[in-house]
Amino acid sequence: MTQCRMLNQVPRELNQWKNNLSYEIGGLFQYVGHLPSLVDIIPNVSAIQALINYWDPDASVFRFGMCELTPTLEELEGLLQVPGKGSPMIYPSGGTREQFCRFLGLRNNSLDQHPDARSCPLRFLYDQFGEKESFERHQIDFFITRGQWEEKRVQAFGLVLINLLLFPQRHGNVTFATINMIQCLFLGIRGTTPTLIPIVIADIFSALTNCQRKGGFFYASNLILQMWIMEHLAKRSLNPLGSCLLVENWIDSHRERVSRYYRVMSSSQFIEEFNNLTPEKVQWILDWTKVRDPAFRTTQHDFIPLAGVNGLVAYVPQRVMRQLDIAKHSYGTRG
Repeated sequence: MTQCRMLNQVPRELNQWKNNLSYEIGGLFQYVGHLPSLVDIIPNVSAIQALINYWDPDASVFRFGMCELTPTLEELEGLLQVPGKGSPMIYPSGGTREQFCRFLGLRNNSLDQHPDARSCPLRFLYDQFGEKESFERHQIDFFITRGQWEEKRVQAFGLVLINLLLFPQRHGNVTFATINMIQCLFLGIRGTTPTLIPIVIADIFSALTNCQRKGGFFYASNLILQMWIMEHLAKRSLNPLGSCLLVENWIDSHRERVSRYYRVMSSSQFIEEFNNLTPEKVQWILDWTKVRDPAFRTTQHDFIPLAGVNGLVAYVPQRVMRQLDIAKHSYGTRG
């Protein structure tokens, strides 16, 4: 079995920061949906270690005997309740320490004690933004006012969530490389909030392929992938309202739906589960999936090229139309 390292514990500073924000966290919803609830999900590394073995990088699907499954744009959009199809797409590009500081209202020399040119510790950002008194304690490090800091405090939490839970790094620090993506998300593109979902899926696909071939670190959201596979394993009746429940927090209720899979702690147990998977045992449609007019292809290709932090991948949802409970359609955008 291929061994791959990944996020195995949600940092306690994220829970503290979330609790400290209280009602202010609602200001993040239009950008990241219910992503803050991800801090309450316990990583199950064994599930992902087992799952990697079933990944087919050529077809971009998991193969379980006669069953093929893959994370879809519509599933992740509905799970997180974030902007999706029809929203501008963000294209990953590098960022610098200076851009990172400018976005957060920090003076460049505030990071002098952390000379790494590519990242900074989570603890540094928690000290600067995580508590109500942080501005007064570190005022010398900012070039913005207290009122501006209040807004940046919430955005800084969103920045850290995106970095550590969607695009984690081996060293566990907050990387500067995502700052252009995050600026696009919070500042908008052509006056519209863009979507991160294609990048999240692209990086999950890339991480699966890289880990299957050579091990290493899983540079993608193992928490999102873990929730996705457990939801498909937990056979149940669909909620009749499903994705019509626009304010439903499906992440908060996730553990209740799939509780038995959080008691499975070994990869061998998950492999046994995957080996015995039949079409009758799969939860094909997830309650929140945005099944109306799904994205299947571009006008030029029978697949959709998705750009992730770690390169381009082919997204081929035509292989898993049963997950979308709909006949094949074309995606009328240009590739």
